[in-house]
Amino acid sequence: MFRKTVLVILLCLLLFSCSGKPANVAISKPMLTIKSSYMNTPFFLAGTVLEGIINYNTKLLSVNESVKSNGNEKIKALMDGSADLAILAGPEGYMAFNGHPNYWSAPQNIRALFGIFPSVYTGFTHIENIKSISDLIGYRVAINTGASVSGDLLLYFLKLNGINTANTTILRVEQSEGERLFSEGFVDFIWYNMSYKYSFARNVSPGVPIRQYNVSPFTFKEKDKLREFLSVYPVFYTESMVDMSENADAELEEKTFVSSTFIACSENMDDETAYIVTKAWFENIDYIKIFFPSYNEKTAQVYFQRRVPVPFHPGAIRYFKETGFLN
Repeated sequence: MFRKTVLVILLCLLLFSCSGKPANVAISKPMLTIKSSYMNTPFFLAGTVLEGIINYNTKLLSVNESVKSNGNEKIKALMDGSADLAILAGPEGYMAFNGHPNYWSAPQNIRALFGIFPSVYTGFTHIENIKSISDLIGYRVAINTGASVSGDLLLYFLKLNGINTANTTILRVEQSEGERLFSEGFVDFIWYNMSYKYSFARNVSPGVPIRQYNVSPFTFKEKDKLREFLSVYPVFYTESMVDMSENADAELEEKTFVSSTFIACSENMDDETAYIVTKAWFENIDYIKIFFPSYNEKTAQVYFQRRVPVPFHPGAIRYFKETGFLN
């Protein structure tokens, strides 16, 4: 009887261990949460592309979460562990890493895996006679919401050119709200960090001419103003960008003011995960090109470190050294 009982127990344990193995394998796969931006933006699309690359080319799993465009919230998520990866623009990463007192009580320990593409502050208007930034005086302008680095730097840019809340209506609202207000005619000009090849000009108010501006039409002529701006926001640089004409499919080559868009993580991410994610991104350029046609092997190598404002994670550095990106 005792032997039979022991045999039954052993058989049960064997069956339990066999049936439990698949579940343990599935549960043990690390799940990475990506914070990008709200839907229908290049930032969210970049997060979705990264999600697909991770899920189909590594042993990791990932999920891309749509969040408000405030980069500080994404950085907080990296710090408290509720997110593993985030799509950040250069200015917000710079302010966080350096612990700028307007936003942070102390420097934040964020790291970069790699830069992905230039980040362009783009404006849209129905007005035809805007030749410089000062021409916006007296109009209704929408920029990023309060407590956002992007909104603050645009407001600072306006003030350097004589535009303030005393002579111009300036609304601080989320990008989605700014687009709605523009579409319904409540504001004359919207200006946001929309990144490159943004399709808003084609999707809103069909039949009504929309002029699209990058920062280039508003470039400072006074070098002292330029130096003052760059002393506060040193992550910007000028670059030749291909952007879309508002009238046709013709492409225009122009110089514009850009910063880096990069994949960020916490310094606490383990080296192997950082290495795997970085390697997977650069080994799937053809997949990325489906969503970002201008992206290729050359741009991938150029932008991976172009003005990325925080240190690279050791796991990413390991990949860059293996491939010769870094010596």
